[in-house]
Amino acid sequence: MFLSNVTIKNFRLFQEFTVRLNTGINVIVGENNSGKTALVDALRYALSVNSGEWTRIQDRDFRKGTNAFSIQLKFEDINTRQAGAFVEHLTHEKNAEGQGRTSVLYLNLLAEQTSTVRGTRQIRTEIRSGANADGPAIEREAREFLASTYLRPLRDAEAELMGGRGSRLAQILESSEQFNEPTITQLLAAIVTANQSIMGNDGVQSAKGRVQAQLRDLDFKSNTLNPLISIMGGTDLAELTGIERRQMFRATLERLQLLIDAQERYQGLGYSNLLFMATELLLLEQEQHDFPLLLIEEPEAHLHPQLQMKFLKALREGFSSRNSSLQSILTTHSPNLASKAPLDNVIIMSGAKAFSLRPSETNLESGNYVFLEKFLDVTKSNLFFAKGVLLVEGDGENILLPSIAQLLDVAFEDYGVSVVNVGSLAFGHFARIFQRRGKDALQAEWLSTRVACVRDLDLRPERAKIAEGNIYGFKKAVPRNQAYWESHYADNPGGRTQWIATRKSSAGQNVRVELSDHWTFEYSLIRAGLSAEVYEALKGDIEGYDALPNNDDELRAIAIFKDIAESSGGKTEVAYKLSALLTNRFGSVVTPSPEGEDEAQAEARRNADAAATLARRDELRSKLPGYIINALEHVTGVALKPPSQEAGPDAAAA
Repeated sequence: MFLSNVTIKNFRLFQEFTVRLNTGINVIVGENNSGKTALVDALRYALSVNSGEWTRIQDRDFRKGTNAFSIQLKFEDINTRQAGAFVEHLTHEKNAEGQGRTSVLYLNLLAEQTSTVRGTRQIRTEIRSGANADGPAIEREAREFLASTYLRPLRDAEAELMGGRGSRLAQILESSEQFNEPTITQLLAAIVTANQSIMGNDGVQSAKGRVQAQLRDLDFKSNTLNPLISIMGGTDLAELTGIERRQMFRATLERLQLLIDAQERYQGLGYSNLLFMATELLLLEQEQHDFPLLLIEEPEAHLHPQLQMKFLKALREGFSSRNSSLQSILTTHSPNLASKAPLDNVIIMSGAKAFSLRPSETNLESGNYVFLEKFLDVTKSNLFFAKGVLLVEGDGENILLPSIAQLLDVAFEDYGVSVVNVGSLAFGHFARIFQRRGKDALQAEWLSTRVACVRDLDLRPERAKIAEGNIYGFKKAVPRNQAYWESHYADNPGGRTQWIATRKSSAGQNVRVELSDHWTFEYSLIRAGLSAEVYEALKGDIEGYDALPNNDDELRAIAIFKDIAESSGGKTEVAYKLSALLTNRFGSVVTPSPEGEDEAQAEARRNADAAATLARRDELRSKLPGYIINALEHVTGVALKPPSQEAGPDAAAA
């Protein structure tokens, strides 16, 4: 039995929400306020939790403008024993093949705000079965069968592991198979023996005498009170009934405390949380629930990255292998956990919608899953939490694009954009993560993350070939790379069109492919207008720039790009230097305030600085390749082109 589908209406930020869950582990990722906590709370409200924690529906749980919500849970793969527990609540549906019927269980939590009584709005709730919530009410005993284990975020692990009423440690010990009647009797006998030793201690007896004397001064002389100092009441075991013995056993367990290490009794928050999670998993395993469901919010709380990954591995390979029926739902903000989870078990939350990455719901093919399982590391998995993603193929773009965005006043940090360097051949693998299978015509069901693949055109100009008399040529023409030369398509426009179509094959839905205007990223920067800046970043100064063929943009770009390719640092070092140069040349203008400046003068100075900054920004934008501007506009959602470039002269005039 497992929880297969969750459907929620008008609960908090959910208007119409649905998600299909996996049988084993489900890793829910996404940015803040995407609905992860709301989903977990919806499950807690509908199922309740094993710890006995009391949950209460409040006014804030209703979506704004509504006075009723519903949470429907669907359970599948019900065995005979489980069917017996819910026989009157089962729904018999056609199976996936359309042949025969299968039994499923629907649990519906219905909540409605009713009239106000004494200034407080009353909330009426009911839990019913049936696909349309028209079945009989589900009684508490049946709901306890479905109770989940819940690990809250930022939990007070030390308090949870202390002794006391409702102690989780006491529950673990009490449910252990090792505690049978003989071992319980042995433990209680040890308590009674210890109790007798305490009572016989001279210090205890002296204190008891003083208390008794004080009582006699306060009480009537006809009463003969005889106080007792003991561990568990000091009752002889032979006088206890079976129920009393069990109560004494439980009370003994509740006085025990669990510490993580015998030598270092107190540890930091991280290890305390690790110990607490270990006890919860042990309790879940010992109790052998027919329906073990584990809800964990932010398991990364107080755990450093390596421990986070160790925890997930233990959950996947250790605990789950011993308890194959366990279903777990984890919400996380950690790229470490996201990178180590099986990709088809990841569910992205975005805009109060859920997007599962299982094969039937994405454009990912089997080969994509194999590739991503191997290469989706911690750095790249931050794309699960981004509003916009730039997929780039080299260090140059990875270094320069954030700097360029900052200078154009669309800093990636301000727009939730991540840059992911995927290498030259991996665009399709990563892009398909964000594309929903069979949803090309249904824009409302697209993943809202804006993705731009920034790719090189990789068509080399003819004059870059090594040839007699060509001092700027540096690329050797061999048969196997003939397809990369512009001359190959000179008399074959269809071939060029096919080349571009192949390069853009990853596009679709909210994924765009922006091809370089010429050859490569660096070459396009030179051709577009940054030739002097790239030359200075490469050489350290501008000396010698005027000696280049300045009347021929292509040949000048080839000459500079040749020097980059042949330099010891290569493209990466030039990118770092160019980033610093652009920041210095096109960054914000801030004029120091002169001594004695009044408010009017300060305002005029600030306005002049703002105008100068805007002029610098416009100058940089005019020097950039069009495909870079297009990519930045897509991932940030901000228009960067002047109106004249966006929609022609009429828009500019307007």
